Amino acid sequence: MNSAPRPVENEQSTLPALLTALVIDYLRWLALVPMVFAWGFLVLVVVLMLAINFQGDIDRMLDRAEPWVERWLGPAEPAEEGEGSGGEAETITLTEQDFKPWIYRIWMVAALAGYLLGLLRGWLFGPWRPPPLKRKLARVAIAAGGCSALLFFAWLFGSEVYAGAAAGWVAMFIFFPLLVWVVSAASLGFSHLLDEVRPIVMKLADRATVAVMRQATRS
Repeated sequence: MNSAPRPVENEQSTLPALLTALVIDYLRWLALVPMVFAWGFLVLVVVLMLAINFQGDIDRMLDRAEPWVERWLGPAEPAEEGEGSGGEAETITLTEQDFKPWIYRIWMVAALAGYLLGLLRGWLFGPWRPPPLKRKLARVAIAAGGCSALLFFAWLFGSEVYAGAAAGWVAMFIFFPLLVWVVSAASLGFSHLLDEVRPIVMKLADRATVAVMRQATRS
């Protein structure tokens, strides 16, 4: 197996080629943001389902740990009751058009944050050689299977009683992690495609820039 480090861009790359690489890297993170959000939502659902189904066990564990916490942090102060405003609560109506701009902004800001973290990591630890796409998809599949197993565990051994047909819950516990895997596969596949296209586009930008500069010097 080849363990050589991932090749980096030529240090003599022209400014248009470097700007093109920056744009492609940002597009790569735009493709990865849906995967990050999908996994965040799935993990949140798994944690909440485990917490709800095993709330009694968690409460007993917290009761046992409370004397140790008070010994280190002191007794908890009683919460003060807030005074009511006495006025009627206003009804706020939100539509799909209200959410769309915020979704796009969060998407772009999250991609920018990931892109900047990637630049910082590369600056601190050098260029990173990502694993092959098949290995990424296998890891995501294992993680999705683990989340599905945890959902089944909470459903079968938890204290809550679920209404409805069992087939519906089984389908949801399988389909939801599978959907997250499909989103992850699409994000990782598009990101991998951009990684493959990136050096080719940079070479084309270098050649075009050099040709324009030669043409300008001749004239």
